[in-house]
This record gives sequence, structure tokens and C-alpha cells, in this order.
Amino acid sequence: MAAKTQHYLLFDASCSLCSDLAGDVERASDHKLVTKSLYDRDALELLKRARPNYKFEPTLLQVKGDKVRAFTGMKMRAQMVTFLNPVQLLKIARIVQKAGVPLFGDFEEHVPAQEALQETSEPEHPQESAPRDFGPGFRFSAVGPELGARTPISELTTLRGETLNLNFDAERNTLLLFLSTHCPFCVIVAQALAEFTADAPERVLVIFGATEPDKLQEFLHKHQLENLHIVVSPEARAAFEVTGVPYGFALDQRGIVRGKGVVNNNDHLDSLANTFYVSVEAFKQALASRSEDTVVVS
Repeated sequence: MAAKTQHYLLFDASCSLCSDLAGDVERASDHKLVTKSLYDRDALELLKRARPNYKFEPTLLQVKGDKVRAFTGMKMRAQMVTFLNPVQLLKIARIVQKAGVPLFGDFEEHVPAQEALQETSEPEHPQESAPRDFGPGFRFSAVGPELGARTPISELTTLRGETLNLNFDAERNTLLLFLSTHCPFCVIVAQALAEFTADAPERVLVIFGATEPDKLQEFLHKHQLENLHIVVSPEARAAFEVTGVPYGFALDQRGIVRGKGVVNNNDHLDSLANTFYVSVEAFKQALASRSEDTVVVS
């Protein structure tokens, strides 16, 4: 029996308000596509097999048995035509463009009148007008290195060319904050960062994955973040296995993970920073005793 061909669409749909985007794309394709984050470990392993010198860009993976092929740009669009019909392609293009995901540019596929009428009669996915308030505690998750583990990378280089050692800092603990320029919750965190870092005893590093330089500079200028330690490194985000942002890690002076989780506001930043003042074992015990993953450390 011939192996079944599977298609995976890899792109950065990682902000907290984009959690439904993957499902929307899969439904629009009638489940002929499976969506995965570009920073998902399993997806990266497949991508490396198909293209060892890959870039962090929207990619279509075709998997058949042990054979994996990767397509990007216009080649990805041309390959999609081989297993998706025009209506499915148009639906997907509209979904990702509405979410601000640069997938394959403007899509102007001809849709037969009857199919177009059916397509436009379906209700649009409701858009959330404002981020929800998750309260004072950040949300713990099992993403990335475990509590008590050492940082998976030893150093990072900032936009100013500074090389920062994550394994050792004689004076300060370190907060790693993974953000995106198009995430509403990241905007809330960015708005709080200037004031937060002014008083924080920790070294704060703000890390972005694949991003357009102009949009990044606009984001940094708008939120007065130019003087912070800013890092652009899709490789770092992949190493920490961050598939959703905003997300933070608390690293002590030896590069040990003391806390981690989803941080959506200033209170969450404070709670994450407070994990430096409890032991890893105490933090694990506190998590084990809770019925939910919201963590407040005081």
C-alpha cells in the first residue's frame, strides 16, 4: 500500500490571539493541510530533512513516507494548486492576510460565481476587539527547557552588536522575553517594558523571531524600547521551543531556568521575576498543588 502524502503549512501564527488561526486554515483546506508553527520541534526536524539550509519563512512541507520536500514563495503557491481547489486557496489566503501573516502575497484566484456565493455566505471568524485580562499571575506551560535545566544556548548577540553570556552573569539574573511585532498582547507587554526595566534588578533581553527590519524598528521606536537589549534570532526562539508569544523565561546567574510562562501584562512580568526568590523545587511543588496553571509568586 502506497504511503499517504501529508501536507504541513509552517508559518509564524504564534501570538495569543492567533490560537484559532491554525484551525481556520485547516478547515478552509478541508483538512488537506495541517498547520504548524515554524518553531515547533517536530516541524523543524522535518524542515531540516528537506532543506538543511532552511530559512525561517512560510514553508509548505510535503511528506510521503520517509521523503520530505519543502516549498516556499511562488513554488509553495504552485504546489498548493496541485491538491487544493481555487475556493480553498482563496479562503486560506484571506484568512492569513487578515491575520497579517505574510504567506504568499496577494491572491487573486478566479472563483466561479456559484462557489463564490457559497463561500461568502459562510460567517466570518469573529475577531477579538481587545485582549482579555488574565489577572495578576502568569500562565505556566511545559514549553521549552524544564525548570531547573540549563539554558539551551550560551550567548546572544543584540542589534547593537553586544554579545551577552546566558550561562554566567556575576551580578544579575536574566529575563528573556519573546515577543512579536504583530501580537496584541506583545504590544501590552512592550508598553510596560520601559517602566519595568527602569526599576528591575534583572537583565532583560527582548527576543524577536523572524521579522521585517522596518516593522521591528517601528515597533521599538513606538514603544521606546531602542535602549533595551534587543535580539533578533529565530534560532534562539527555536532553541527555547517558543511556539506562542508573549513568552518569558527567568534564568538565574548560572543560566538555570527558574521560571517560565506566558506573560501578557506588567503584573505577569513581576510574577515571573519573583520566581528568582523561590527555589525550583518549591516552584514545582506549588505548581503540582494547583488545579490551574496561573502562577502568582509573592
